[in-house]
Amino acid sequence: MTEAGVSVMSGAGVSDVIADIERSVQEADEYLRKLDAAREEAVKVSRDVIRYSGFSITYLHQGDINKASEALGECERLVRRLIETASPYPELLHSGLVYNAVSEYVEAKVFFSLMTRAKVPSFKELGIDPVPYLQGLADVVGELRRHALDSVAKENLEEAWRALVIMETIYNALKGLDYPDSVLPNVRHKVDVARALIDNTKALLVDIQSRERLMKSMGKA
Repeated sequence: MTEAGVSVMSGAGVSDVIADIERSVQEADEYLRKLDAAREEAVKVSRDVIRYSGFSITYLHQGDINKASEALGECERLVRRLIETASPYPELLHSGLVYNAVSEYVEAKVFFSLMTRAKVPSFKELGIDPVPYLQGLADVVGELRRHALDSVAKENLEEAWRALVIMETIYNALKGLDYPDSVLPNVRHKVDVARALIDNTKALLVDIQSRERLMKSMGKA
């Protein structure tokens, strides 16, 4: 023992410490190499997820349900692959890279379900984490606004009003989630955007409805 009460390592003790350090760093390096390879794969797959979710939404707006379904099916396959790739690495699975792609899938899936079955699947039914689910659900408001505008162009105000009701329902459900961005990233901002979209859509529909009533009253007169 030294005067400070700390043992002086023998030659054998130093060798053990050196071996421990080298082994620990080697194990960490091996993990990081696998993590980096998984991240590279996740980057590639996430791009395809976003691409096919966009295809599905575009086809749906165009009224091509078959193509929308095909694109969504491919998107779902890619999401499963993405989650499988990231699952061994929590820091990757819960990263913005994965969440952003999964939220795009949620947006496409929920919008498709609304337009074809009038249903909204839960995050448990989709087999994904709640965070990207809520992120994607918030983004559905924008697609519903687009659908409302398309309905107005087709002179189907009843459908436009139905879309607005769903937009407001999503907003009202999400605005009560009072969590910091560290827990629920970017959802507060998305909710603020949704509020603005709802206000603009409602103002448009009210204006159109008022004009129609005015035209009818003038016709009767």
